[in-house]
Amino acid sequence: MKTNYTQKTTIIYTILILATFFLAFYGKQLVGHFVANPFSSELGKIFYYYSWWLFPIVLIVGLLFGFKNILVEFRIHQGFTFGLLFSFITVSPMFISSAIIGHVSETINTTTLLHHTVGAGFMEELLFRAFLFGILFRRLQWGFIPAAVLGAVIFGLGHIYQGTSMLETAGVFAVTFLGAAWFAWLFIEWDENLWIPIFLHTFMNLSWILFDVSHNALGGLYSNIFRVITIAVSITLTVLYQKGRSGLVINRKNLWVNRSVQRQD
Repeated sequence: MKTNYTQKTTIIYTILILATFFLAFYGKQLVGHFVANPFSSELGKIFYYYSWWLFPIVLIVGLLFGFKNILVEFRIHQGFTFGLLFSFITVSPMFISSAIIGHVSETINTTTLLHHTVGAGFMEELLFRAFLFGILFRRLQWGFIPAAVLGAVIFGLGHIYQGTSMLETAGVFAVTFLGAAWFAWLFIEWDENLWIPIFLHTFMNLSWILFDVSHNALGGLYSNIFRVITIAVSITLTVLYQKGRSGLVINRKNLWVNRSVQRQD
């Protein structure tokens, strides 16, 4: 059934979601000016870093929608195996090309590799796609464009530190912005299965870092050719999947305002 939130409730919930997101994403940085990271080990630092992301969003989602529904609200309660297989198949061109044009990094260690692949893939998708974009679009009637663009802008800005020049910084922002919008679209089109963007994100990062393809998200000519192939394959499979059903979920009816919000109780 459709939500029966009043306009006032929707506004309050939206403010709470946005405030919690900014607390999670920027809280550690702000507190870091006054309180040092209490952990000295690399694993401890990673745990502390992602705790700032995880605890606030779990708390607010639990308070607003019920703690028993946490996994459902974050859309990680099902679809693990399919998300793994879909992502492995679609990212295969990047793995193959990276192995050919790149070389296995000699400086990376297991902890750093896990941090930038599994850790980043899971936590960034949980925070940006499931929480920020997902709650705004699924629960609070934001259209796909405003919900996806908001997350994509912040996601892109969060990666511009990788640029060493104005042009390179702009390129990094553009690539990560478009990537975030792409992940949001796939997330919704594949029955809100968060494991698809999680594994795509993880495998793409793995192919980039393991074979030391590039020092940032921008990459080079050949690596981007195969990244485009991966994106094209994922979009083609998604369109074919939805064509056999009732059509694409994201359409002109929910681009700006999502009027078909359903309760997920």
